[in-house]
Amino acid sequence: MIEPSRYADGPAMLMAGLRREHAFATASETISAQWEDFRRLGVIPGQRGATTYGVMCASAPEREWFEYMCAVEVDSFDALPPGMGRMRVPAQHYAVFAHDGHVDTLRAAWDALWSDWLPRSGRHPADTPDFERYGDRFDPETRTGEIEIWFPLQPVERG
Repeated sequence: MIEPSRYADGPAMLMAGLRREHAFATASETISAQWEDFRRLGVIPGQRGATTYGVMCASAPEREWFEYMCAVEVDSFDALPPGMGRMRVPAQHYAVFAHDGHVDTLRAAWDALWSDWLPRSGRHPADTPDFERYGDRFDPETRTGEIEIWFPLQPVERG
């Protein structure tokens, strides 16, 4: 059973990086290749810190694909090269889930979040991007370590 490690209010962020579409069936392989290409880009103009993000941009379950962005937070979009992905993430309230393990097991954590935790929680997802946060306790070489899943929530109705 998956449970949030905490709830947090996340600030508005500007994200920049590589955006690509992936089929559900082959995502584990194609996302790994996307991360390799992203790391080869080096420091992104205007990059804030070393934290990286895997952002779910869009999804079409009926067509079995989604769009994913390997990204960093940036100060502005002004100095970014043409063709680099850009995304504005609004300030939002999140359920934060800790995932300590190999990235290949992330899919199971996402599945448990959607199929187990969300129905039990009585909460509803907000219409804004959800993302994985890869901080300094994640090793991109071994693809293991702490990853946080930030899942946006609609406000609780008070009645």
